[in-house]
Amino acid sequence: MATRMATIIKVALLSAATIVGQVATGHADTQPVAAPKPAQLWQQITALEKAKSIMPGSHALQPGSRLVDFYTTDLSNKVATEKIKLAGSIVDVTKYPDGSLLVKNNYKKNHELGSITAMLKMTGYDKANRNWVMAAYSPTGKVIAYGKVASCDACHAFVAKSDFVFAPPPTQLLKVSIWKAFFPKQKISPTYVALLAKYPNAIIK
Repeated sequence: MATRMATIIKVALLSAATIVGQVATGHADTQPVAAPKPAQLWQQITALEKAKSIMPGSHALQPGSRLVDFYTTDLSNKVATEKIKLAGSIVDVTKYPDGSLLVKNNYKKNHELGSITAMLKMTGYDKANRNWVMAAYSPTGKVIAYGKVASCDACHAFVAKSDFVFAPPPTQLLKVSIWKAFFPKQKISPTYVALLAKYPNAIIK
């Protein structure tokens, strides 16, 4: 597992910048199914925000892993919400239906919104990575990353059994060493470190 983890992280870190650059400049490989334009997905995200569609099994301002996402709030659209309820929990979903949208609002310690990340399921878009369109936006909707983002895919691959979707802490936790591998310059939240100590069985191995 350690070798597999190192390989996943190495590939992600080497290729993430290239892939994000390709998406931004329109030179990504042509796919059978095209992702919606970032502005279109942003409209869907803001609609979820307005409706306050909290993901089942989640709650507002739950603990995040780093200082940049000290608190997080998970949202899901109707398609994803119904699938989670049918399965019984986030960890029991093995495949999300086409059109599922999952959103995470990332807040700083002072409750200031720092970024918004999202996953949109589009069958035929990216089979190698469960057909998820990955996205990250600033609070105003400016695109940070969009489309096939290797670093996002590599991290979410740790929860492949639940179709690349993490359950919020403390249900599922990643080791500090994994977070630092993906985000070497970002500080880990002390609250998250405490959760790792309190819930060792929740740590994904």
